[in-house]
Amino acid sequence: MKINYKTYCDKVKGCFLGKNIGGTLGAPFECFRGVYDIDFFMQDVSSPVPNDDVDLQLVWLSAVEHEGKNIDSHILAQYWENYVSAEISEYGAGKNNYSMGIVPPLSGYLRNENRESNGAWIRTEIWACLCAGNPALAANYAYYDACVDHSGEGIYAAIFTATVQAAAFFESDINKLIEIGLSYLPEKCGVRNAVEVVLKCFKNGDDWKTARKKLLIAEPSSFGEIGGEWKGVPSVPASAKCPAQNKDKDIPKAVHGYDAPASIGIVLIGWLYGKGDFGKSICLAANCGEDTDCTAGTLGAIMGIISGAESIPDKWKNGCSEKIAVCTLRPDLLLNVPETVSALCERVVKQFPVVSSERCAFTENGFEITAANCLKYDENAFYPYQQENFKELLKESPCTARYHFPSLTVKVNFGESLAKIEEGTEKRIIVTLCNKLYLSQYVNAEISGIPEEWKLANGDKRAVGLEHWHGSKVSHTNKFELKFTPTALKNYKYEIVIKISVNGRGEQYFVPVTLINGAC
Repeated sequence: MKINYKTYCDKVKGCFLGKNIGGTLGAPFECFRGVYDIDFFMQDVSSPVPNDDVDLQLVWLSAVEHEGKNIDSHILAQYWENYVSAEISEYGAGKNNYSMGIVPPLSGYLRNENRESNGAWIRTEIWACLCAGNPALAANYAYYDACVDHSGEGIYAAIFTATVQAAAFFESDINKLIEIGLSYLPEKCGVRNAVEVVLKCFKNGDDWKTARKKLLIAEPSSFGEIGGEWKGVPSVPASAKCPAQNKDKDIPKAVHGYDAPASIGIVLIGWLYGKGDFGKSICLAANCGEDTDCTAGTLGAIMGIISGAESIPDKWKNGCSEKIAVCTLRPDLLLNVPETVSALCERVVKQFPVVSSERCAFTENGFEITAANCLKYDENAFYPYQQENFKELLKESPCTARYHFPSLTVKVNFGESLAKIEEGTEKRIIVTLCNKLYLSQYVNAEISGIPEEWKLANGDKRAVGLEHWHGSKVSHTNKFELKFTPTALKNYKYEIVIKISVNGRGEQYFVPVTLINGAC
């Protein structure tokens, strides 16, 4: 399966136009619970509407432009800290953790009650466009992205949307795309359950309002509880199309911050019941209430990828400003915020050969893209390129930090107490080294920063032998343990550094480990 340069550009443009249109449509109804009957924009859209769903992707685009394809959660976290000004919810929690020295994926988990909310799956279009036809690679990037400020269902939702969108460049059948997305999820999770609930409702002939209610009962969301039942807002007063709402006592109260599963379900309600009609579909997503700008925006992006910009009705394209207005960023010349959706798409297209070079063949008219052999999840798709298999990473607890270097990956497992240390309580940290080369290596590790009175077992220097990487998932790894008992605690945090050097070669890497004395 192949697509040419012109088709790819049209699909990228469709993606971000659809995102912008859907996000603008749903903006007035965000955070409210209700069932509406809107069929077009309800507010003045002559000026651009700021949207964090697009904002955050501008940061990731800048990261790719400056760092190339070998970005990971640490690089993304650095760009997040530099450019994301928002301090609310999961955005602020992840940023606060990282500023303290708590690195991904623990930064997305620790003291973050919104870690399973919607901030990650709403920003996956950048990965889908840069990994068009390669859902496995899109899933990897979506994981690195999401774990900066999310965990659990917040990550699963991002993986689902990224893989569906990446596959949509080559596959248009809705059922096949949903099946592809599900193949990348754990066997049991809230996002999978939400998808299956909606699919069952559609198959059984339930109307969309019934499907919405069954979804919110099966996977309650706290997002619509933020603003409560819709009564109207200054920009859009209550009217016949969006009447004031009464409380539905059948919908149970949700755990605060548990929002991603229901939101993904709402995207599917709009997609399934809209039956291929762009306007009807995004309106149905918004008509379900909750995180309306995100659900309508993401669905608009999916449908824009499938059909391309040319197929989006002029009514919608002409009715929405193409200008980009940011609301969560601290712009500067390095971030270089594009002024329009068209300018954004041009920059995204330029980075495709950088990120997906193995599936890109240049032609006299641009380039041609080849899809992966299998769009569904296939663990063999992660070899021999030595990409990390994100499904294996999902099985690890968020207490395992990973550092990627040219010749090896270092994993640091903090244990069940995470980054916390206590007076007189033994702390054990497992450090795993993974060889990325077709060369055997002896790695030397030197540990500094641990106070002498803590009595680090086995000294502060280790040699670790690594077999060469040859496709095995186990034999190219080895590990060692840091075991000590903190005493005479005086500081609020302690910063350990593991210096990694490779015998016979000049490279040196540094792995920081932050430990918190107190409540975390």
